Amino acid sequence: MAEYRADNRNRRRRSRGHGCLGFGITLVGIVAVFFVLVFTTNWFIGPRNKFLGIFYPTKFTAEVEQSAKEFGVDKNLIYAVIKNESGFREDVESHAGAVGLMQLMPDTFDWLQQDLDGAGTYTADDLKTPAVNIRYGTFLLKFLLDHYDGNTSTALAAYNAGVANVDSWLEDRSLSPDSKTLTDIPYKETKNYVEKVGHSYEMYQKIYGG
Repeated sequence: MAEYRADNRNRRRRSRGHGCLGFGITLVGIVAVFFVLVFTTNWFIGPRNKFLGIFYPTKFTAEVEQSAKEFGVDKNLIYAVIKNESGFREDVESHAGAVGLMQLMPDTFDWLQQDLDGAGTYTADDLKTPAVNIRYGTFLLKFLLDHYDGNTSTALAAYNAGVANVDSWLEDRSLSPDSKTLTDIPYKETKNYVEKVGHSYEMYQKIYGG
């Protein structure tokens, strides 16, 4: 009798275990279906975009929109650069010395000031001021987009690696058959940068409109 009771208890435990497993599988299936519906249909555009906005925020909106309007650069591209360059931290400084939201080098900043305003109005410390950093970072994007005939990927490559490097890559037929578009980027860091910012740009357009 004792052996029967023990065996019966073991069966009940195994049954409960199978029940928990089945419930878990069902729950995972429901969650999976929910996310498929959210991300592949138009039924949940509002909630979907609000959720994605957590990972693709729009901070410093007044400064971004003002600079986007001044230089004719898509604000979504500006947000994408800021997200990947600094994570929206206005006082961050890289090991190489790049400063602020759009990670401008002080010497580049000096050149941009001369080209845009004809005088060095600001110091490197001013790069930590969002309005200043975003304005000159957007001006740099505008310059690169114009220099590369509106090719966003090539402009982003130059934003990361510099104009001299990208111009030399465009002259290499193994990297650019048409001298306008880079089919390959020899710097791994720059290649990853272009892919990440490009993806962020697409997401900002999808969430907030082109």
